[in-house]
Amino acid sequence: MLSREENDLLTRVGPGTPMGELMRRYWIPALLSEEIPEADGAPVRVRILGEHLVAFRDSDGRVGLLEEYCPHRRASLVYGRNEESGLRCIYHGWKMDVEGNVMEMPCEPAGTAFTNKVKHRAYPTREASGVIWAYLGPADKMPAFRLFEWMTLAEANRHTVKIFQECNYLQAVEGGVDSSHLSWLHRDFHRAGDLKLAALDGAPRIELQDTPYGFCYAAIRKTADPAKQFVRITPFILPFHTIVPFAKHQPRNFHAWVPIDDENTWTYFMHYSRSERIDPEAHKAPFDLDEEYRKRRNLLNTHLQDREMMKTRNFSGIPHIPTQDHAVQESMGPIVDRSKERLGTSDIAVIHLRKLLLKVVREFMDGEEPPGLDSSYPFDRIDGDSIVVALEKSWQELAGL
Repeated sequence: MLSREENDLLTRVGPGTPMGELMRRYWIPALLSEEIPEADGAPVRVRILGEHLVAFRDSDGRVGLLEEYCPHRRASLVYGRNEESGLRCIYHGWKMDVEGNVMEMPCEPAGTAFTNKVKHRAYPTREASGVIWAYLGPADKMPAFRLFEWMTLAEANRHTVKIFQECNYLQAVEGGVDSSHLSWLHRDFHRAGDLKLAALDGAPRIELQDTPYGFCYAAIRKTADPAKQFVRITPFILPFHTIVPFAKHQPRNFHAWVPIDDENTWTYFMHYSRSERIDPEAHKAPFDLDEEYRKRRNLLNTHLQDREMMKTRNFSGIPHIPTQDHAVQESMGPIVDRSKERLGTSDIAVIHLRKLLLKVVREFMDGEEPPGLDSSYPFDRIDGDSIVVALEKSWQELAGL
């Protein structure tokens, strides 16, 4: 368990908080490209790490990410006119470009030097494979952009879904490094493959190893063959990414859990395959989202849990693995009081995640640079795995560690 002070240290992410400032040192997903599809189109509201922002695509297709409120009289720029390479406030006509430069102050006298004295808060962006990433940290500390495998694939081989999640980011990340729940929460009475294998052994052995980007762990289960083991290998990538372990020939999921604020999260599922086309409609259909990326199955309707389904189809009474994850993570409340938990051996990876994050954020507070930003590291080679192998086979060897 964590003390309440440690829990606050890990879960509070707003401006000026240690964890919030640490996360700002990484490039993080801010929104999907589809949210601002056209140049000079409508701007959209963006909220990440407790900040109120607005995104727009200017006349040249560049993406701007600005503080939402106009530097003049603080009207929201979400209402702004996106025109001629800048976003113009409808209140008094002040116009800002993607870098936060004030281009025009039409209500001020002609030739005023006031425009050179005002700089609006703007953050660098990088568009990659349908996702717009942002860097919210100090300009002189901006790291190189990390290139993950899904970004290297053709558009037909990848698709990203964004989902609003009603809980602190850490609850979601902990679910991503908790393999033992696969045997229970996701148990399906009729499924084959990994879910069937996981159901054979509900108490996997957890082993892990630190890496330059975070850590990697293996959940090792017994199989019906006493000479073989079922191994699922999951990497955790700072500050809040995992890759879901699937067999090498199967499509996989890269996850990003981006804090909106302390109590809400944007969950990104980057679904991709090296060899197969990804059907976008088939990928997003199970999430059943509205136009604001909110689930129709949510806390207010108990995620439409079906008690008859629990008897005949699956363990949880909720369809689809991501919705099952969201249901239990959101059911914990906005921020879990981890001082009240009772953890066991199945929680080794979760415990290690917390220790790692505490170590990293404390070292950051002491002036050390965040790990996992070395531009020479081959981030595109990080992967998970799900495989049945002989008992003597090393999972570290399988993971390339």
